Amino acid sequence: MRLKVLTIDFWNTLFDSSGGTERNNYRLAAFIKEADKYGIQFKADDFNEAIKKSWEYFNNIWKNDMRTPSPYESAEFFWKNLKLPYDKDSIKTLSEEFGNAILVNPPKLIEGVKDSLEILSKKFKLGIVSDTGFSPGTVLRKLLEKNSIISYFDAFSFSNETGVSKPHPIAFMTVLNNFGCNPEEALHIGDIEQTDIEGAKKLGMKAIRFKGDTSYPLTPEREEFTIADAEAESWSEIVELINNLSKKIIT
Repeated sequence: MRLKVLTIDFWNTLFDSSGGTERNNYRLAAFIKEADKYGIQFKADDFNEAIKKSWEYFNNIWKNDMRTPSPYESAEFFWKNLKLPYDKDSIKTLSEEFGNAILVNPPKLIEGVKDSLEILSKKFKLGIVSDTGFSPGTVLRKLLEKNSIISYFDAFSFSNETGVSKPHPIAFMTVLNNFGCNPEEALHIGDIEQTDIEGAKKLGMKAIRFKGDTSYPLTPEREEFTIADAEAESWSEIVELINNLSKKIIT
């Protein structure tokens, strides 16, 4: 069966994790501005502790419920954690500022991505399958536009829009159905074993685990074991692997 579609993860596959400190500082400034409306002052340590708890809340839902809290839900948890007067408008503003932080202090496009997408898009249909955090799909699309790579993709599956996160089958099938493609005719590229690789493989897709983002060290568990069809440490390697895998699938 011929390989027709490639689905690609966003974080630590297309973009790295750089700029995290700057994004956190931007979010702190946005929070202080909102908190000042109530005459309440917070220390940076209070903010950082609340952010930490927010991510713990997020990760618990992400890992156990196969969904990601919406940007508003995450901001609401953060707001309540600091025991601020409940105000939907302030929480909405905060959620938008938290999300926009990646546009103000963006991560870097991983080396080789654009050239590789140019090559691959001539042979396959490309789609993005991504779990989202503070930044929703609408914001991630803007980042793709800023880096001049959005035109390579014809379908998108962002968890805040689909209501599910990887490894849920709907996360992948949202893109595959858009192309009228069976899982056996598709391959997924991503960095996380438990979501990207297991989700794709259990559905019947091929999978390549990407290990080339040096800004985000892989956990020992992901280093030691994978059920992926192949692993790659660069995008040039991904192109070569896909060419080889597609030949095997055809034969």
